[in-house]
Amino acid sequence: MLSAIEIGTARSKPGEIVYGTFEAVPLPTGGADQLPVIIAQGKSEKGPVLWLTANIHGGEYDGVAVIHHLVKPELLTNLRGTVIALPTLNPAGLRVGQRAAYYLPDKDPNRLFPSLPSLNETDDSTPPSALEQSYERLFERIDATADYLIDLHDYGIRSIPFAFRDPVFYREPRDRTVAVKLQNIVGEMLDALGLTVVNEHSPQKYLKADLHRSVSGSALNRARIPAITIEIGGQRTLNVSHIKAVVIGIQNVMRWAGMLPGPAEPLPNIPVIRPGYPIRRTTHPRVPLACLIHHLVQPGDRLYAGDPVARLVDIYGRPVGKSDGFLRTDYDGFVIGLFPGLAFYPNDAIMGLAIRDDHELVLPVPQG
Repeated sequence: MLSAIEIGTARSKPGEIVYGTFEAVPLPTGGADQLPVIIAQGKSEKGPVLWLTANIHGGEYDGVAVIHHLVKPELLTNLRGTVIALPTLNPAGLRVGQRAAYYLPDKDPNRLFPSLPSLNETDDSTPPSALEQSYERLFERIDATADYLIDLHDYGIRSIPFAFRDPVFYREPRDRTVAVKLQNIVGEMLDALGLTVVNEHSPQKYLKADLHRSVSGSALNRARIPAITIEIGGQRTLNVSHIKAVVIGIQNVMRWAGMLPGPAEPLPNIPVIRPGYPIRRTTHPRVPLACLIHHLVQPGDRLYAGDPVARLVDIYGRPVGKSDGFLRTDYDGFVIGLFPGLAFYPNDAIMGLAIRDDHELVLPVPQG
């Protein structure tokens, strides 16, 4: 018999899909926000446990649909192991289509998972929010059960589908071997997935932005669980072709992990960028003045330093700023996604760019 896995009210059963809830933030009007939990377990053979999480940013819908399309009765036919799926980690944000929960509007929920144990960042005078406490309890269940984790997001208003790769940090030199092995497993997951791979920000910016407290960053760097983030498409809409590709990609990861039989399935016709060297994300370029913008590029476009990417105009459509309004990139790279909006303020970034990355992916935690 397989050991039962309990997440909130959901208790796994061999050969079945079960549904339940995990109690999250208590509400002043009574009751609590409930995170939906789906557990699909294979019939008899033991196998890995894969967690799928989505919609921690309430306006990012594609991950919800990926879980709906993936965790269906036919998955059980050949499933070895267990899939634990949470279609939304932020029901409050989902209800109103907003990135953050309406009861914690100034906090990015994907920066509230447990921190690196070696970083003393918590101000003892500021107790954790109710949402942060909920994620701490959920993280305990992830830590106790997961062999792999995939967190599902959307990027910008339009984007190519791609996966973020987090750095792995270690505290002591003796821990480096374990960190290297973990990063290598992440690399194998990403190879099996088959999408464009974009490294996260530089290590310093990664830590400063609290990305080590994202779902995947926390699982990877605190629990030492191989974890990746998939950016599926644009926000506040469903991209059907990207959803289909990501479902197939996750199934390929499951084949790699021994959870499904057979060879990898080709992805449908989606852009996949393989420049032959590592790339990382940056938000670039930024507008130098208040203006309206007209994008001149599309997600997936290759750029070279000096190429125009947008034109800056006033409300009448007249070019503003230098170079007849043309805004140019300072880097060679690839457009991964366009940011929403027509009106921009000084120093606002207008898109995400993938540029060459020379940073290490396994490195010690900075001291001091």
